[in-house]
Amino acid sequence: MSRNTPTEDELHAFVDDQLDRDRARDVQAYLASHPDERARVAAYRRNAEELRALLAGASLLPPSPRLDPLAIRRDLRQRSRRRAMLCASLVVALGLGGLGGWKARSMSLIGLPPPMEDALVAYRTFATDRERPVEMTAGEGIDLQAWLSVRLGRPVALPDLAPFGFDLLGVRLLATADGAAVLLMYEDRGGQRVSFYIRPTRPLFELTGTRRDGGLATKYWFRDGYGFAVVGRADDPRLREVQEAARLSM
Repeated sequence: MSRNTPTEDELHAFVDDQLDRDRARDVQAYLASHPDERARVAAYRRNAEELRALLAGASLLPPSPRLDPLAIRRDLRQRSRRRAMLCASLVVALGLGGLGGWKARSMSLIGLPPPMEDALVAYRTFATDRERPVEMTAGEGIDLQAWLSVRLGRPVALPDLAPFGFDLLGVRLLATADGAAVLLMYEDRGGQRVSFYIRPTRPLFELTGTRRDGGLATKYWFRDGYGFAVVGRADDPRLREVQEAARLSM
């Protein structure tokens, strides 16, 4: 759009005599050579005059800025912008229902953290801890499944990843803004680890997707008010099957 082409706001300002003298001359010259725009501006003027006529009978009432025609027109423009922003948000939301990788990318573009980002943070924090990666080991003789189910407030199945070479190392209870979260840590004989993360959540819609970040691969999904994520090394050829086995176990 060239400088001589007035914006929508400038056209409204022109109707309300709010433009400076030089810019008003530019707009007037533009309208002289664009009959369709001139007709639209004329309609704006008629609307403004009708508003003033309708409000003329209210002169005996205390003055109200909200009843000023200029304020009413400004409010209508603001409402139009809000509707446009809402439509844009809905488009983004629908886009998030597509491919998993594009979901995470779309959310980052609108300033939201990627889905289940805290699962990745938990893995980086505890999977590299060789002294105490979990607070309760699988060999402590308690019913971990019952214990976790009580903490999360929902039945929890402990995925069996032994067919892929991973045994349950133990669990760690974490806190989120929505309630308790659980981190299950698995380890193979070579010391390589994968984690299974569960937490309550309040997504706007249910997602399933994958993402890669810093050599790690995350598969996440949401179901019945909970988020789930399996995190491991992206170069592990077993990881995709491990993630799918964990998903099917829930």
